[in-house]
Amino acid sequence: MRSKIFVGIIFLCLFVTSVFGEPLTEIQFIANDLGLDRWEYVYTVKNVGLTEGIDEFTVWFGVGSYDNLVIETLDPPASNWDEIVWQPEPFLGDDGGYDALATGLNIGIGESVSGFAVSFDWLGAGSPGSQYYEIINPMDFSTIETGWTTPEPSTLMLFGFSGLVLLNKYRKQNSYFKKRK
Repeated sequence: MRSKIFVGIIFLCLFVTSVFGEPLTEIQFIANDLGLDRWEYVYTVKNVGLTEGIDEFTVWFGVGSYDNLVIETLDPPASNWDEIVWQPEPFLGDDGGYDALATGLNIGIGESVSGFAVSFDWLGAGSPGSQYYEIINPMDFSTIETGWTTPEPSTLMLFGFSGLVLLNKYRKQNSYFKKRK
């Protein structure tokens, strides 16, 4: 009975992931605590399957949670991208942002670029987390794709590892009880 429930849960998880599908882009981050509520995000931008490539992207910094955004990107990739930040504006309720526009080649399918970095003052509790991002068409400024940044290593990989650990533990428990009977 337990094995049927376990198999059912696995199939349910696979179904849910197939319904939502694979995103065409991914932006991962590493959060570095610089001390005194100052943090730095270092981003890796991946083109999983966007045929036109990634020429521009924007990462949003929510008003009331972030302040004093500063570009910290080293070269490379700094010399190949035109970067800008704008500060969150509490009076108007506007989010801040970090935008990067390719000045040369874009990020093609299967490629990634690492090292985009922004430091900021964290105004929230605990540590900062995922942010909303947009992939932009620089010709007409339309949004091509949206998503949420994910921490490195990917959350999915951590869930997968946890699943393997639980599966191993489940197998050991079942073999223990079978030997005792």
